[in-house]
Amino acid sequence: MKIWHPIIDEGAGYLFSLSDSISVTEAKYPGMLASVVDGSMIIASDYSGQHKKATHEAYSFVVTTDLALREWLPLLRGFREQWLPDGRRISFKKLNEPVRWRALPAFLETASKLHGNLITVLIDRRVGSFIDGGPEATVRLFPDCFPLSTKHGTVEKMLRLASFVALILSGLRRESQTSMWISDHDETLDSHEKREGFARLATYLTFGLTGWRNAAEHLFGTTESPKAPYWSEDVASLADLAAGAYCQLGNHLPTFLGLETWRVLVASSEVENQRARAIADWLAGSDFALKHMLLRLGPDACGEVRSSAQAFTRRVSSL
Repeated sequence: MKIWHPIIDEGAGYLFSLSDSISVTEAKYPGMLASVVDGSMIIASDYSGQHKKATHEAYSFVVTTDLALREWLPLLRGFREQWLPDGRRISFKKLNEPVRWRALPAFLETASKLHGNLITVLIDRRVGSFIDGGPEATVRLFPDCFPLSTKHGTVEKMLRLASFVALILSGLRRESQTSMWISDHDETLDSHEKREGFARLATYLTFGLTGWRNAAEHLFGTTESPKAPYWSEDVASLADLAAGAYCQLGNHLPTFLGLETWRVLVASSEVENQRARAIADWLAGSDFALKHMLLRLGPDACGEVRSSAQAFTRRVSSL
């Protein structure tokens, strides 16, 4: 059964290309995505590669439902009682700490039993703005979405993040289905004014992709909000691990090989970063309840930006 609902408007630019890559890959390899239409949709996200020396940026999203979470939370509580009873958070950057490193395999094993999708968008830093004309044009097009003092880099990140949220909602949600998105707290959402502007931007983009006129309620907040559910940081931690690992793997994984679908063998031994290697090996494991997909945007040999949808398997990488 097809899970992904493709974008049909070619004018959607990179979002159309990414959506088309998902459709092509899902058709070739059914079962790459899990249905998340029963109950309220839950999205948790985190990001990596937001520093000058990074070659890639990663935006990672865990997409599940409230019903799936309800079944999974006893497993999460069991993990915490045994491995992290002091409440510390699993974090890609902090995996060099012995306690967190020892807890990682058990956390990943627990995460694999959550019904849903782990979707990461990996963007080569050579890719330009998502709107022709850059941040200045973005602010002109959406003047009510950005505070006057917003830096250009933050404008672009807000645009990309809102674009990916809209992409996920359009591809996996039903119009009548309620949803909630919980983000890591960063500069795109660090003030009430930015959060209000971001909500408008994501709403405009979602409507542009779907045409929904009677969409059910979509709520969002950050992991630092007093009203954030107690499980939000653990679910967002899974997105954090994926985003951090894929940034480290960016130069080892293919982008676009000039074929509609393809398979490539990637040796994890070539990955120097031990944390990324451990997470990549987990992603290449057996058939999990939690499905995973990597979306890539990067220039080909001629400099044209191409997209691809990829996933690890134990024997080879399916792309």
